[in-house]
Amino acid sequence: MAFYSEIVEAYDAIFPLNKKQVSFVQEALGGALAGKTVLDIGCGTGSLAIALARQGAKVRAFDYDEEMVAKAEEKRPQALDLQFQQGDMRAVGDYFQPMGFEAVLCFGNTLVHLNALEEVEAMVQQSAHRLKAGGKLLLQLVNYDRVVGERVVSLPTIQTDDYAFVRNYTHRTDGKIDFSTVLKTPGSIVENTVPLLALARQPLEAILNKYFSEVQCWGGFDRSEWTATTFHLVVEARK
Repeated sequence: MAFYSEIVEAYDAIFPLNKKQVSFVQEALGGALAGKTVLDIGCGTGSLAIALARQGAKVRAFDYDEEMVAKAEEKRPQALDLQFQQGDMRAVGDYFQPMGFEAVLCFGNTLVHLNALEEVEAMVQQSAHRLKAGGKLLLQLVNYDRVVGERVVSLPTIQTDDYAFVRNYTHRTDGKIDFSTVLKTPGSIVENTVPLLALARQPLEAILNKYFSEVQCWGGFDRSEWTATTFHLVVEARK
């Protein structure tokens, strides 16, 4: 996807590893990751997958963007039980055997790149089938109840020493939001737009309840309470 290929070199500076994600996964899996099998969907440049593997997890990870995967491969320590590949989250069932993982992750607002609720349900169903009994699907996306309810038109600009990443929303009438960004570097300005599905908590939870015995929703990776005004929607669903 050109949208992400064009920012791959700046990606780690703009979106450094969030240690709260690591702690969230660790707690969801009982406090220790050694020997645990984890699938990371939409892995980006692989920082989270590498961090989980460093703690002894057996990690398989994929991303739709080939350049993101190439960057992840550059970073991958050889000694870890970790594999990256290019792939489409709509076809996760084609890549991995059923009941192979104790956790399937989809963080970084990845899920809303799907086109419709039907695609979301297909991805959730396939992910559920990849999980062992008692396994968990862990999701994180922007809280679109807030984005839509408050007609949010921008997210905070991410500013580093070398980059500024401006993020704007344009609300559409078809249930989607155009996510427009401007990446300012010392030598260039890169502009992009990608449509996102404005996926609210209620329809997502309704889908998850079909395939999981327990679904919990949080306002962040710290397991704080979710409300219609929190910035994130974080989900922990047990098979």
